[in-house]
Amino acid sequence: MAGNSEFELVQEQGWRRGLRNLMRQGFAGWWKTSSWWVQTLIWAGIINFILAGVLWSAQGFDVQEALSFYAIFAGLFPPIAVIIIMQDVVVGEKLSGTAAWVLSKPASRTAFILSKLAPNAVGVAATMVFFPGLLAFVQLMLAGAPIASPLHFLVGLGIFVLNLWFYLTLTLMLGVLTNSRAAVIAIPMAFAFGQQYLLGMAPVLRHFLPWTLSLPPGEAFGGAIVPSVMAGVVPFSWGPVIFVSVCIIVFSVVSLWRFQDQEL
Repeated sequence: MAGNSEFELVQEQGWRRGLRNLMRQGFAGWWKTSSWWVQTLIWAGIINFILAGVLWSAQGFDVQEALSFYAIFAGLFPPIAVIIIMQDVVVGEKLSGTAAWVLSKPASRTAFILSKLAPNAVGVAATMVFFPGLLAFVQLMLAGAPIASPLHFLVGLGIFVLNLWFYLTLTLMLGVLTNSRAAVIAIPMAFAFGQQYLLGMAPVLRHFLPWTLSLPPGEAFGGAIVPSVMAGVVPFSWGPVIFVSVCIIVFSVVSLWRFQDQEL
């Protein structure tokens, strides 16, 4: 009996079977290891070091452009890290047999996917957006950047989070749909870098693609969405925010649905 003292009996039923244990393991992978502070240091360093170099350079900097500059680095590069982190979360466990082993225990397939989705969603939001964003907020305020209020800045950070979750759920869904590691990483990467060409071919896509969350859609349409929100200016369109939010839900639902009947 002493050898079983560290095990906890699964009490949940149905789709929640094993959810608590799997969630605990998923969050522990972020917060009980070096992952959270390593990611925080990386992104706080990359974003804020470059931002500081520009804001406090001897040549000076147009503070009116400071928010746009911040949005470029905070909105375009972290999604690449999210894709890399998520590329092996599901497909790696399917190919190694870990997924089949976990599901042979009292754990549901829904709990398995949720335990990959929720801990990583919280982890990337905190370490890649909110923690680095606090330091960026201090820098931008000291430099006199046109931030309307802390609340406006926080809303802008929330939009950055939606941008990360778009790529997170897209990569997770692809990991469920295919066993090809190449496809799981290549498709989100191609979409992340290919949006500017799509906008060139069909400018109307500026109202949908997440690209315009961080980058301006063109001189005729004003600045990107996040810098506008942070400055208290009505953005050129709320379409990309709505589109990204809907996609997050769709990608998550498809992941949960398609994983139910897969052979592992």
